[in-house]
Amino acid sequence: MGQVMVPERLLEIVQQNNEKAYPQIIMDEASYPYLFHLSDIRQNLIAFLPVTKQMRVLERNAGCGALTGKLLSMALHVTAAVESMEEAEILRARYKDADNLTVSVISDADTGTEKNVLYRDQTYDMILIAGEFSRYQKELSCMREHLADSGKLYVADANRLGLKYFAGCQEEYRGGYFTGLENYDENPRIFTADEGDVKPRVYTRKEYEQILKEAGFPEIYVYYPYPDHKFPACIYSDEYLPGKGELSDNRRNFDRDRVQLFDEKKVFDTVLAEGLFGELTNSFLIEAGNKTEEKRVIYSKYSNERARQFAIRTDICKNTDGEKNVKKYALYPEGKEHICHIEMAYERLTSCYEDGRDKIAFCACHTKNDVSVSAFDLGTTLQDVMERALEANQTELVKNILDDYAKRIMEYGGKKRFLLTEDFKKVFGEIDFTEEPEAVDTCDIDMIFANILIPKGSENKIGQAKWTVIDYEWTFFFPVPKLFVLYRALYFAYYQIMGGRGISLDELLASYGIDQTLKEQFGRMEENFQAYQTLKEQFGRMEENFQAYLGKGNVPVRNMQRVMGTKIIPFEQLTDQDTKCAKTEEKIQNEPAGVRKILYHIDRQEYQDGSVVCSGWALAKTWSGKILPVDIKAVMQDGTAVTVELARYARTDVADALKLRRACDVNWGFDCVFVAPREERWKLVFSLGKRSAEYCYRNE
Repeated sequence: MGQVMVPERLLEIVQQNNEKAYPQIIMDEASYPYLFHLSDIRQNLIAFLPVTKQMRVLERNAGCGALTGKLLSMALHVTAAVESMEEAEILRARYKDADNLTVSVISDADTGTEKNVLYRDQTYDMILIAGEFSRYQKELSCMREHLADSGKLYVADANRLGLKYFAGCQEEYRGGYFTGLENYDENPRIFTADEGDVKPRVYTRKEYEQILKEAGFPEIYVYYPYPDHKFPACIYSDEYLPGKGELSDNRRNFDRDRVQLFDEKKVFDTVLAEGLFGELTNSFLIEAGNKTEEKRVIYSKYSNERARQFAIRTDICKNTDGEKNVKKYALYPEGKEHICHIEMAYERLTSCYEDGRDKIAFCACHTKNDVSVSAFDLGTTLQDVMERALEANQTELVKNILDDYAKRIMEYGGKKRFLLTEDFKKVFGEIDFTEEPEAVDTCDIDMIFANILIPKGSENKIGQAKWTVIDYEWTFFFPVPKLFVLYRALYFAYYQIMGGRGISLDELLASYGIDQTLKEQFGRMEENFQAYQTLKEQFGRMEENFQAYLGKGNVPVRNMQRVMGTKIIPFEQLTDQDTKCAKTEEKIQNEPAGVRKILYHIDRQEYQDGSVVCSGWALAKTWSGKILPVDIKAVMQDGTAVTVELARYARTDVADALKLRRACDVNWGFDCVFVAPREERWKLVFSLGKRSAEYCYRNE
């Protein structure tokens, strides 16, 4: 597929709605073209670029204006070049109030240098080609001639050797598996732009660089948008590459089904370790132009999925002298107060933890022109230390870090009893604690191991080292239980660092006193366990309420694949050696209507990133005595069925517990994930033959 189709209703939508309405429209339409043309996540590709109000910009391949609005807010003037009158009409309607926009319709017949009005007596400070780069190769020399001396060309497109294509995603423009990897089965000559009607294609890093240098661009700097250039969440560079475990957001088959041949996160870790990320990244953003000695953003991270008042961008900037700093920007005007809050948080946290200033410090920051600025610390995060320790089987070191963390959290910051306030209820809900826990008046709830630095070289003497907290964005100026801070840190450590291995989460939490107060109250082992569960659930509800406060129910773009229903097919389902899941589904569909009873149990239910995650088991008993798996569907309150990602697995423990003797298939366990607004009711329907059972959820 070349250009993404323009929906028939898109003009009407931009005429009748502003950008704040687009997220809901995208959800309602559940169609890739609407996501592509309307999502503000697309702007992450360019928001960090050094565009100023003195610059004239040419946006080649502007399409329906997904990037144009951001350019208009940054530049003196934008010339948006499109391929059709339809796109031009949408652009003009979408930005009808912009007085610094020129829309030009340039057909394929008018792209020659002598006919192209874009380059008649025009000089640009920046030219952008976002997507379908190969269609504009023949203009590159002309672009070079019409760039200001210090001007830059930016090219964003996919990598022909992108890891996602090895893993089972279909090709960017033409579709098909491995199409680009096999170089499109074309003539071995790479560059075909002068041969007339050329189908869009993508290139490797070396090929892009060769094309640009042959067109007269002497200096090239490469950025790596991740997960890709269309909906990036992070922008990396050779001066700031991803760390181990960072590249986990790989659900990006919005437009087509895909297979999943391997775990991309794990393979990316190997790619990074071998220094091959620059060759196997999914996409590039390439800067080309004359060499200039200037400060540069070397890394940019976006938090778009939050409510507008909390959505921010974090940049790591390098000055001309090589010094680095960290800057945080509000993505929307509503977020300026949140940015100013960060400096206030630093001041109050420093005061609050004065009693432990040699043990817990906070990276200094200040606010300038609505931007939060702090130094870039060269230390090592505790998460990095713990991950390396686990790789080396140094479990005692990990235990020591956890012990030290718990001690510092509970010992410093003052000793006050928790007091329920209206501000607390607004963020975390009205929590009725069994007894008043110890609290801290100024609380950074995100004091997790990834946000704590120690000086390099102090890995073996962590207990004596000063810990520096580098991200305290989520600091609240009202009492919050210290145990909740500990709970969050242990929770993330268990899943993100320890990988859910070793002891259970319950045992880990209990070992650090989460249930200590209630142990004193009940006194017996069984009662202690129950009390601990109660306390854990209380903190869990706090976390759920906080996430709701943070995101206001927004569905992250990474979960739009679930909304749109494009499939991810695991490799195991494609092999002859492992067809258990497929056989289970076949049994369900072919089973005669002789079902006597359906049993089920929900073991876990969570709300994550706009999606419901449910785990449990379900089975059917037939009149003949067989025990079989059941069909599982998710249905909203209005009766609408939603797409469910379903994984089945064996539950022999259930067979043993229920003394089931005639089990034909023990794949009764399930994990299911589906998109559902937090505030809506839904149900899981378990069925086989004419018999069904329902689990109804109510958010009350």
